Amino acid sequence: MQQRVDPDRRGMPVAVGVALLAAATATTLPVARWGDSAVVLLVVPAAVAGYVAGRRLPTLAPAVLTFTLMLAALLPTSFLLPDGAPLGDWLVSVLIALLAVVAPWWVGRYRFLRAEQRESDAAVLAERAQEEERARIADDLHDTIGHELALIAVQAGALELSPELAHDQREQFRELREAAVRASGRLRDVVRMTRPDGPSRLTPAGGVDLDALVAGARDAGMTVRAELDRRVLAEAHPLLAELAARTLREGLTNSARHAAGAAVDVELVADPGGGFILSVRSAAMPEPGTLDAPAHAEVLGGPGAGHGIPSLRRRADALGASLDAGPADDGFLLRLHAPARPAPTGSRAAEPADPALRSNARAVRRRALQASVVPGLILALALAGFVVVQAVTVTQTAISSATYDRIDLGTPRSELSGVLPAGLPAPAPVVAEPSAPDGADCEYYAARDGWLHFTDATYRLCFREGVLVEKTALGEAP
Repeated sequence: MQQRVDPDRRGMPVAVGVALLAAATATTLPVARWGDSAVVLLVVPAAVAGYVAGRRLPTLAPAVLTFTLMLAALLPTSFLLPDGAPLGDWLVSVLIALLAVVAPWWVGRYRFLRAEQRESDAAVLAERAQEEERARIADDLHDTIGHELALIAVQAGALELSPELAHDQREQFRELREAAVRASGRLRDVVRMTRPDGPSRLTPAGGVDLDALVAGARDAGMTVRAELDRRVLAEAHPLLAELAARTLREGLTNSARHAAGAAVDVELVADPGGGFILSVRSAAMPEPGTLDAPAHAEVLGGPGAGHGIPSLRRRADALGASLDAGPADDGFLLRLHAPARPAPTGSRAAEPADPALRSNARAVRRRALQASVVPGLILALALAGFVVVQAVTVTQTAISSATYDRIDLGTPRSELSGVLPAGLPAPAPVVAEPSAPDGADCEYYAARDGWLHFTDATYRLCFREGVLVEKTALGEAP
């Protein structure tokens, strides 16, 4: 069966993705330099191109390299263009790239990773569903066919000991009993190969009645004393009722297989705290040396055990019930303590999600974090550019209000050479400026009182024949 491909997950050639990102990033300098309404419209296709590249470009490295090279190329380009503030233009273009190109690209990249995770999760869940279906089949094989084989062995064993039969007839029943035992062992082997590790599905099989199980065991020649509170299962959740039936069947099967002839006591009572307690007690333990090792281990639920009791434990744990199995009063006790409603607790509730799904989620988080490094680096680059611009402005073009106040009219320009920085280009472009004195040459300085002082105010100092004739504080433009 061909796997369906998400249309948004179809990749694009790396060259196409790089071209889209390069073109989108290249538009940020014109927007920063000539930000009129017509040029600003370039932001829309740039954002679309960034998103599409993030959504379709399968690898991260080409995008990182493209952003790095393009933003690095914008810096000398800003200096080569005339009539502007090179660092300021580049800084604004970096901020525009971050908001208009990189942010949409990151959103697209995140959606790409999420779609990739969904596909991987779907594959994992499909595999788990197949494993759980095999587990359900294996459990049903063990619980139903194994139970019937055990009863056949009990009936054949009873007939084998009948004094009314001829010797050859007893031999036939002995062979029948041995064949049933061999078939039971082969069934365990088949179940072991068929059933994967992990809990089986919890869907109730339905149609199993405790009275029918007890009656079937008695018909097979077993001695079963049963005290069943039938109201308990009538009020129980179907999953818990099914668990009770599976537990009783497992207890009767083990008693018939490993303690033939021993009486079995079955008790089902309501738990005062809610739920019910089912006990299956064999009156005698198997004699040492009479059991094969795997079967004996299954009865005791210890290392090397078969699938019956371990499977019941997993099922009980998943439903919030508890299952105890072990020696008790010279016999063997299988006890189920179930709640009123399924409520997963214990080790099953403490387990985290499926390891494969956790791995997929961690991979997506890691790759999304890697992708977020790109916007973070661009933001850091923009902040670094801002620091550079601010440093150049304060140290090379600005004077403080205190310095401005100390400068007196009539001071020769030569005496101010150690006080005044290089200054701004003339005229000051962002402030309203009155006419300069006749025959005077004016110099402009940013009015900054420190690194964190932001203002468009400008100081104008006008000199005639090398002497200060006017000082004016030009305010911000309206």
